[in-house]
Amino acid sequence: MYDYKLLEAFAAVVDFKGFEKAAANLFITQSAVSQRVRQLEESLGQILLVRSNPPKPTEAGKKIIAHWGKVKLLESGLAEELSETGGSDYTTLSIGLNADTLATWFFDAVENAIRKHRILLDLHVDDQDETHRLMRDGEVAGCITTREKPFQSCTCTYIGSMTYRMYSASDIYDKFFPNGLSADALKDVPVIIYNEKDTLHLQMFEKAFGKTLINCPKMYIPSVEQYFDAVRRGFGIGMMPDNQCKDLLENGVLKDVFAPHVVKAPLYWHRWSISSSPMDALTKALINKPKLL
Repeated sequence: MYDYKLLEAFAAVVDFKGFEKAAANLFITQSAVSQRVRQLEESLGQILLVRSNPPKPTEAGKKIIAHWGKVKLLESGLAEELSETGGSDYTTLSIGLNADTLATWFFDAVENAIRKHRILLDLHVDDQDETHRLMRDGEVAGCITTREKPFQSCTCTYIGSMTYRMYSASDIYDKFFPNGLSADALKDVPVIIYNEKDTLHLQMFEKAFGKTLINCPKMYIPSVEQYFDAVRRGFGIGMMPDNQCKDLLENGVLKDVFAPHVVKAPLYWHRWSISSSPMDALTKALINKPKLL
């Protein structure tokens, strides 16, 4: 049986990236937090925390973080079930998802569940090909990812696909692609990329040219809103989802540079296999959402 005060202190150090902030959030002294973490390591006979800046959990520490997250999820579900009013306290759910999902359809899908079940979201944003790592490391209780294989003690459900096209402002298209798409034309057109993990443009190159090594200028803009604005202003061309650009494409403001090629990103919902009313409600909302993708 674990002492949950020790688990809580350890998780707080990881979550708040330091002993001082963990102490402030737990309303105890910094020395008390250090003592609890040390006691937990001694009781388990393992080092759980790398004392770096910020502190990072070891592989064993990640398992403890995941266990603590499951404990909190179970307790929050039980509290709601025991309450005659359907839950008087808020429940925090840590969720991993990609930036495009967050910027387009996620809130529309989960709004009713959040209000009804008093859910507090703790969102962790990463590339859709990377969010499952947050789940693997115990940082989140659920995630939206392109990975279709569930982790141990987790479930996985397909929730839909996001369709991406390579968009440009109309004047950029007319200037650089008067004769249609070619690899040579891209030598003078910046390709806007979200961040170093973003491979959507490479997937499009592979579809259009049969190779990913294309000579083109690159611009990095790690913000969905500013990325969209940069493409609209003609700073370059970029991969964006249909549900963000459909109206502007139909109105002629944006052009589909690589038509008819598209890149589809299948999305799966992963969650711990633990019954919890708030998590069950969020899961149902994501699976039964309207056609938002």
